[in-house]
Amino acid sequence: MILELKPYTTPEHQPFSLGDSPRKAMIIHGFPGTPAEVRTLAHQLYLLGWEVHAPLLPGFGVDIVNLNQKTRHDWINSVMEQWTALQSDGIECMLVGYSMGAAVAIHAASVLPPDKMVLISPFWHTPGIFAILVALARRLAPNLRLFKNADFSDPRVQELFASILPEIDLDDPSIQGYIRTQFKLPLAALEEVTRMGRNAYRLAKEIQVETLVVQGDNDPIVLPANTKRLVKHLGKEQVCYYEIQAGHNLLEADSVQFAHLSSVVANFADDGCIPIYLSALNQFQYQPEQLLK
Repeated sequence: MILELKPYTTPEHQPFSLGDSPRKAMIIHGFPGTPAEVRTLAHQLYLLGWEVHAPLLPGFGVDIVNLNQKTRHDWINSVMEQWTALQSDGIECMLVGYSMGAAVAIHAASVLPPDKMVLISPFWHTPGIFAILVALARRLAPNLRLFKNADFSDPRVQELFASILPEIDLDDPSIQGYIRTQFKLPLAALEEVTRMGRNAYRLAKEIQVETLVVQGDNDPIVLPANTKRLVKHLGKEQVCYYEIQAGHNLLEADSVQFAHLSSVVANFADDGCIPIYLSALNQFQYQPEQLLK
């Protein structure tokens, strides 16, 4: 019998909408995530009176096995179709993107600007050598077995699979064997993500909307220095930058960083905020009393 694991089959990974309001928001998930990772933030916005939509990008969720067949154009076009459908006269629209979703949001905003935009842990840059290695590896080995030598007792590995395949038994040798041989890294998709990030940076200078950028100060994936470059590229007149003591995952429910993030986003969504420029730090930042109620 051939073992087959189907990830992301539980309901929380499906696209969703909350509420019915003239204030509409779209939240775009990251890589290789699903709407599950943005549900708690979406609920917070819903409680503030926003109608919230969270799409599932093509090739993600239950379709993750086909991710290598999708391109950045598929992701951007899918979001643009839904983003356009939300627009109508007299409504307030906000676009929110997390990690890779922030790059998608920038693309969408460059075509159809929102009233407000929130970029959380915004991915746009990969080290040059990494991009070269991904492109080379894609041609030599289109898929890498990421878990070939995985330690299934490692809490980080257990946490990862609990989020994508919550019902599997990682102590089962047949399950471990399947993951070691069949779970592969989609290099073609990673190359598309890299290209989309570079394009997002180039497009950022064209965006003239009020934008909140939130960054973890100890993020090993999206480095604060790169996010500050993006902030400066977006323009100081429209952009507010805020750092939280955290790593990359600012959306982890019931965490200190999420409580901080949700307060910052809630204040921005309702009231906006005037940024101050801190020349000594070469960054924009909200004053604390403006951010947290």
